[in-house]
Order: sequence, then structure tokens, then C-alpha cells
Amino acid sequence: MAAVLSDKSISEGETLSNRLFGGLGLAGGVTEMFGAGVMCVVPEPTMLTKVGCVFVGTHGLDTIQASVRQIWSGRQTNTDTYNSAVALAESLGADKSTAMNVGMTVDLAIPMGFASAVGAVRVAAIRSGRISLAKHESVTGRAPGGHTIEKHVGKTPEELRSRLEKHPWMNSAGSFRTSREAEQLISKVLRDNKTQIEMWVKHVPPGLNAKMELDRIFSHQTGILLSKGSKEVTACYKIRVVVRFEHWNGKPYFVLTAFPKV
Repeated sequence: MAAVLSDKSISEGETLSNRLFGGLGLAGGVTEMFGAGVMCVVPEPTMLTKVGCVFVGTHGLDTIQASVRQIWSGRQTNTDTYNSAVALAESLGADKSTAMNVGMTVDLAIPMGFASAVGAVRVAAIRSGRISLAKHESVTGRAPGGHTIEKHVGKTPEELRSRLEKHPWMNSAGSFRTSREAEQLISKVLRDNKTQIEMWVKHVPPGLNAKMELDRIFSHQTGILLSKGSKEVTACYKIRVVVRFEHWNGKPYFVLTAFPKV
């Protein structure tokens, strides 16, 4: 550690130790490359993972080349990232010790910073408790893809009445108040039935066109419903989510529809 902090090579008597640390660095670089590959292919609504893929992948290659040189020579070899950060800090007026600390910080911050940031994004997505209905919807209005936003979000009593008039076979029509509220309610139903959904995903034969209807009662209002022949809407405290097991938008299933129920 003293040698690292003083930016000097360790004595020849510790060549073996240097090579062992080089091996650890090589393993770390390979792990970084694997992590970068995962970032490149993981589906993510933001570009953070793609940016992380480039930066972490580049740093992984830098770590690998430095580690290989250290294993080969038996002498401490710093990464180009470290050397560049030290040179920049010194050019800005930092003394040698401070510049070295900056170099070490930057060298560690690239992989750990992006890992933490991506993790934070995913934790935030989980804690927000919402799916994105748009990713389950049919862009063309035809199958595959659902139609919750189109048919069951933000509808007024007049719009529900008009739908019932256009579709005589329907006994009722319901609507969530907002898209955000619909996503939160649907997400709760999907989480409650996570194990059941995962089992179906694993065991339902491809092309079977299987559907699953999931109901849940809530302690608060979930939306409104208008029954055929009624002049007034009814407050709903229940919803139904219909999941269809067909690959769509990178997922093995999609929300075919969801709506409030009484």
C-alpha cells in the first residue's frame, strides 16, 4: 500500500506478490467486461446502461491490459485511466500525493459509479411500483399487444355510455382515472401473482394463446363503471387484469387488458 501511495515500484523481492495482484486485477477486468456486456443487452428505458456499457467496457479493457503487463513484468503497472487522472490533476496544480489520490478515486469510480447508478435506477423502478402500460400496448391497435390505455383510462361517463351503445354485447364499461393510477394498481396485481405468472411463463407451450385473469379488491376507489341501462356510474374498488402469454416487446407475456370492476 505504501508503494502504491508513493507511486513507486515495489522492490524486486516482491515480484511474485506483484504478479499475484496482477492476476487479481485481470480477474477484476474480466468481471468488468462481463458486466459491461450485461449493460449492453439489458432492456432499459433509459440510456444509462448503454453509456455504462461503453465506459465500464473501456475501463475493463484498460484494467486487463495493465494487469497482463504487471503479471508479465512482475512490476506494478497502473491503468491508463489512473495515469491520465494523475496527469490531469497535476496539470491543474495538485501536488503529487493529491494527484495520486485523484487517480485512484477515478480508477475506482468508473466501474463502481456506474454499477451504483444502474442499481439505483433499477431500485427506483421497483420502488415506484409501476409497470409502463405503453410497453404492453399494441401500437397498431391490433394483436399482439394490449389496449388498456385506449379503452380503460381517463374515460368520462359519456365516453363509457357511447362505447356501450356502439357495442351492444357489452354489459358494462369501466375506466381508471389516470394512466399513472392504472399502472400502480395493475403492478400490485402482477406482484401479488408473481409466482403464478412465472410458473405459467415456464410451462405454457408456445403458441397456446393462454390467458390468465387476475382480480384484486382494494380498500380505495380504483375507477368508475357504467352498466348498460344505468344513468349513473358506480365507484369501483376492484380491478381485473388479463395477462396473455405471448412474446411481445421483449417480454414473455403482456397485459392484454385491465379495467375496474364492482
